[in-house]
Amino acid sequence: MPRLQESTDPVMAEELQEQSQSWLTGWIPSWCPTSMSQLKAVESRILQCIRNRFSARYISLPDQHKIWTLTVSPELRDKTPLVMVHGFGGGVGLWIQNIDALSSRRTLHAFDLLGFGRSSRPTFPSDPEGAEEQFVSSIEQWRQEMGIKDMILLGHSLGGFLATSYSIKYPDRVKHLVLVDPWGFPVLPTDPSEMRSPPAWVKALAAVLGRSNPLAVVRAAGPWGPRLVQRFRPDLKRKFEEFFEDDTIMEYIYHCNAQTPR
Repeated sequence: MPRLQESTDPVMAEELQEQSQSWLTGWIPSWCPTSMSQLKAVESRILQCIRNRFSARYISLPDQHKIWTLTVSPELRDKTPLVMVHGFGGGVGLWIQNIDALSSRRTLHAFDLLGFGRSSRPTFPSDPEGAEEQFVSSIEQWRQEMGIKDMILLGHSLGGFLATSYSIKYPDRVKHLVLVDPWGFPVLPTDPSEMRSPPAWVKALAAVLGRSNPLAVVRAAGPWGPRLVQRFRPDLKRKFEEFFEDDTIMEYIYHCNAQTPR
């Protein structure tokens, strides 16, 4: 099984510094049973399922933000690389079902968007246009730092929206655009149990702590957060049961989304 090659974790170091700077950031981690080190550990378990040779590292952007990047390289690398952009609340670990097949004949790159997974969590503009521009700009800066001339760009959910926005702004950098269940085309679940709403107290607390941030629900639930993730997205555990019979995927999703926003 390929061994994960990983660089120093600057984001975790930054978070430890921030936790010592105020009573609020020191209190939230104790309320939410999560940390960057826990996310790192569960992600490592997931990535060990990859059979092809891979590496994972931080890519530094000009503004000092870091983007956590997974690269899978076959022996033949002359084809246009595939770049995968995950959806809302996701991370590189959720591509585990696709990585080996999609990287068999070309280099594959997957990264955690800013604000998600193990990447830096900057403060985004409050207006949608500004937030979109920051996402798109970070993807372009990442491409430049990676030295990628052009790419096949694949986006899922929110990643599909951002991949489209990027392709419109930088058409010369995208050879093909692949959209997987992109934002704007929702399909209702067939199972009513997958449409449950969080309890009223969780919604109220989330409104106070997170305002309009949808992921505030997970953080507001505190120690009940992991259970909420399992309750409201039971389909995800079933989708990955070929790899994990335990709660590895649910733990990964929880730790991706329960981190303190910046």
